[in-house]
Order: sequence, then structure tokens, then C-alpha cells
Amino acid sequence: MKLLLFDLDQTLVNTGGAGLRALDRACLHLFGISSAMQGISPHGKTDPAIAREILRVRLGKDATQANGEIRSILNAYLLFLKEEVQTSLKYRVLPGINSILDEMSTRSDVALGLATGNLEAGARIKLDRAGLNRYFAFGGFGSDSEDRTELVRKAADEAAARCGKTILSSDIFVIGDTPLDIDAGKRAGFKTVGVATGSYSIEQLLDCGANFAIPDFDEGRDHFLRSTFIV
Repeated sequence: MKLLLFDLDQTLVNTGGAGLRALDRACLHLFGISSAMQGISPHGKTDPAIAREILRVRLGKDATQANGEIRSILNAYLLFLKEEVQTSLKYRVLPGINSILDEMSTRSDVALGLATGNLEAGARIKLDRAGLNRYFAFGGFGSDSEDRTELVRKAADEAAARCGKTILSSDIFVIGDTPLDIDAGKRAGFKTVGVATGSYSIEQLLDCGANFAIPDFDEGRDHFLRSTFIV
């Protein structure tokens, strides 16, 4: 059994900035702060970690004591996110994703899951527009843990429980577009696959420790299948 754990943003879909706009709207609504995400990079971070950073950078708050405000930001964010995703003019599924998910979902020796810093509710909103939720019955999410390594492990545990068997660490592949995705997979003890559909190149993803990297799932499909031994 092979387990493929996919990151979401810039790996499966590009929402065209919907998440950033929803966070900006949440902070404007709650705190009267405009452009709250300016200068804050969300790449590879969990949603709770992003909210914590907003409180520290924009409001000068001790983020370790701000769990209530973090929940308020994330709840407001979810309220705005659905509208932003549905109306985003630049929303798109990334190259080759529909094809690889279709192919892998028909195999009895492959399980598909999510490993994303998004809250689960936010992840489902982002995937719903493209009809991708049907491929992912389980996952690890930012709502499970603020620590990406822990949410990756949670996704793997869920997969094993659903399959009713142990999945070898060498058969688990964490797939993402940022160094933080790669680092989380490595710390969890799993294989890592870089996909250069975000802000990082193949070379940068390899430099941070990816077992291998591809440009996208269109051009890189065959390399991915050979390297994961899914042939």
C-alpha cells in the first residue's frame, strides 16, 4: 500500500488569493486592520500559525496568550472564505492534478489523503469548487495541530486505521510545494515529493531535502510514478 499525502494550496489548487483576502477581511472586521496579510508569508504555514503571526506583527500581542483571539480570527476567516473562493477569478486546479487523482483513486494499492495547514473546513471549501473533495476522505489539517509534522503523522495514522493495516514509512509520500511541507514530511519519517507549482523551484525543493521534485503533475507524471514505484 502506498499513501500519498497532498498539500493543498499551490499543490492541488491555486485559489487566486482567496485565502489571503478572507484573512484580510476577517482582521478588518474584528480589529479594523486593513491589509493584515501584507508582509506576512502564508506559504507552508498552518492557519493557526498565520493568525498567531498576525496578532504578533499587526497588534503587538503576546501570541502565546492569544488563543481566544486566534479562534475569533479563524472563525471570521471561514465566514469570508467561501465567498472569496467562489468569486475568485484566478482560481484554478493545477496542471495534471485531475488526471493523477483520477488514476490513483481507482487503485486498491494506493490511498489518498491531505496533509495541509488549512483548517479542515477551509480545505473543504477550497476543494469544493473544483469537485476535489471526493478524492480525500481523510487527512491531517491545521485544525488538528498547529505543528505541521504532527498533522502529517495524524493523516498517516488515519490512513492506517482506514486501511486496517500498517503502512510502511517508506511507502508514505508527503507531496507539497514549500520547504515547510518537505520538512514536515522528513520530520515525520516519510518520503517527500516537491512540486514546483508554487513559489519554489525544483532546485530549491531538492536543496531543502525532497527525495525528488517535479515541475507539476502534467509534465512530471511519469517521473512521479517511477519514483514512487506506482507502476
